[in-house]
Amino acid sequence: MEWTRKQGNALVDLLNTRNSTTAPHKAYIAFRYTDPLLQETLETMDRDGVERIIAFSQYPQYSCSTTGSSLNQLAQLLETNSRLELAGSNRSKNKRKISWSIIDRWSLNEGLIDSFVDLIHKGIQEKLPPELIRDDKVMLLFSAHSVPMYVVERGDSYVTEVAGTVMAIMARLSFRYPYRLVWQSKVGPLPWMSPYTDKAIEDYAKKGIRNFVVVPVAFVNEHIETLHELDIEYGKDLLKKLKGSVDNIVRIPAPNTHPAFIEGLYSEVSRHLSCRQICSPQLKVTCPHCTNHSCNRLRKWISSLENQE
Repeated sequence: MEWTRKQGNALVDLLNTRNSTTAPHKAYIAFRYTDPLLQETLETMDRDGVERIIAFSQYPQYSCSTTGSSLNQLAQLLETNSRLELAGSNRSKNKRKISWSIIDRWSLNEGLIDSFVDLIHKGIQEKLPPELIRDDKVMLLFSAHSVPMYVVERGDSYVTEVAGTVMAIMARLSFRYPYRLVWQSKVGPLPWMSPYTDKAIEDYAKKGIRNFVVVPVAFVNEHIETLHELDIEYGKDLLKKLKGSVDNIVRIPAPNTHPAFIEGLYSEVSRHLSCRQICSPQLKVTCPHCTNHSCNRLRKWISSLENQE
């Protein structure tokens, strides 16, 4: 909550300064599983008299299990019990009409890439001994939240989009270091996307690699999966377990309020406002093997928004 609020406030400051024609702007937070929940946020926006809403997912890389799940819930709430009507709706003449649009993915956003590149440079320079900062002495591990394999197999674009972010970062680094995309936060017995971050470190240690730089490539701010899983479970406990075969496990910070990242947020919203795009073309279609009826509800809502333009 703390970081999301700071990021939103910094974004709004830039929008109010540079985009006077759409000012004033305000950032609202809606979480999926904790307060403030989406219903509460919708009610707050209704009381504030908001006229234009951009649902801006803070997952840069789209997955139907994250951004998709949140947008499915949004479509359901608007259809059933939200007072925030769709622009052009005729259901009630007494309700204010709201213009909606969605930023559903931004995995190649320049500010996102720039912030990670800068944080990687600084992390390597500041947290590793100078004699280790050589091309063949450091392994970059880009760690992203994993997803169940059934999500991948039904055609979810998440793995592709995370890989795109990784490749954009490495291109900016001139592919100087060896690197791998790895996966964390597996829950339950079902098969999930792998290799897992901790197992990758263990197996690379057996191959003689002693220094690891872990980049939380799918996370935009600090939370339990960076502060506990990466910093404590891997950065401390795993390092202690592998003492003698691993020298360093350095964790790069999430973008948080890095200036380049805030500029990236601004550029994404500013472009979106100017082009009047409802959503990305990708969001208009479901996964090829999708069986979730909520996904169809979301696409129906998107179609209604386009018809009102």
